Amino acid sequence: MHHRPARRSIKDCTVLIVDDQTSSRLVIATLLQDIVTCVQASNAREALDYCAHIPPDLILMDVFMPEMDGHEACALLSLNPKTQQIPVVFVTGSVSDEEQEKCWNAGGVDFVQKPVNATTLINRVKSHLAHKLKTDLLEQLIYTDRLTGCFNRHYLEERLPDIVRDANRDATPLSIAIFDIDFFKQFNDEYGHIEGDTCLWKLAKALKESLLRPMDRLIRIGGEEFMIILPDTNEAGAKTVCERILVTVDRLQLKHNRSPTGMVTVSAGAATFSHDGIGNIDEVVLKADQCLYKAKENGRNTYAYISEAGVIESPGL
Repeated sequence: MHHRPARRSIKDCTVLIVDDQTSSRLVIATLLQDIVTCVQASNAREALDYCAHIPPDLILMDVFMPEMDGHEACALLSLNPKTQQIPVVFVTGSVSDEEQEKCWNAGGVDFVQKPVNATTLINRVKSHLAHKLKTDLLEQLIYTDRLTGCFNRHYLEERLPDIVRDANRDATPLSIAIFDIDFFKQFNDEYGHIEGDTCLWKLAKALKESLLRPMDRLIRIGGEEFMIILPDTNEAGAKTVCERILVTVDRLQLKHNRSPTGMVTVSAGAATFSHDGIGNIDEVVLKADQCLYKAKENGRNTYAYISEAGVIESPGL
């Protein structure tokens, strides 16, 4: 029942080739096409935009490009939490001591001299991707709950500050939904802890599949309690997600003889962080938790949320 992280191979990796010369990009892509998936960008700005939306596993970056050179682009990537872990290999016509120092100072992990040697390029790409895959797997093991495959509390502690920073920078709302399984102690007493684990796994799997955006994060924060982090989501969006949680769990039809409904249900609470709303993210989490308990007071199998007026409301109230 324990979740095993999916192991990726070099064949599953994507390499971004950044060069203002079409011929140079074509040469590199041709050499690598049987090894990895290659995507191309004709300038640094295009590369930065691509990485912000779909981070590649490795970047092959030309140094001398118009408007923004490779050094500057690499430095910008290293400042962004979403892209700072992408290894950058510079492709340069000069391997002087001065140029090498510039590459290292910009945050590059290696360099390849132009015109590229096929064997050298292929083996360096393979080497850096193998290291990246090992690092990614280790991170996945650290941040993933083994039973459910959700993110864990360590992920929450490490990444939530970055998510809040993004919301502040972009001036967008950030919602938090907290929910847990109703009468779960009674479920374990009735069916045993192995069935309890199975229930948690089934519920988490269904809820992960119900999340509509890659940016939404399902986290197991302890026992039968979960959190969903919802970037760029206001109060109305948070309510919609809470409703979807209840519907998703209801459709599972997991039997629970010691619940008033006869089935496994959940209670949820939600709150939203915004510049003109609740002051900080700790207060948002606290408010969402208070809403969860209000939902339980209201009979369970429901949700509660903080309205725009700052009042805890629930569909059943």
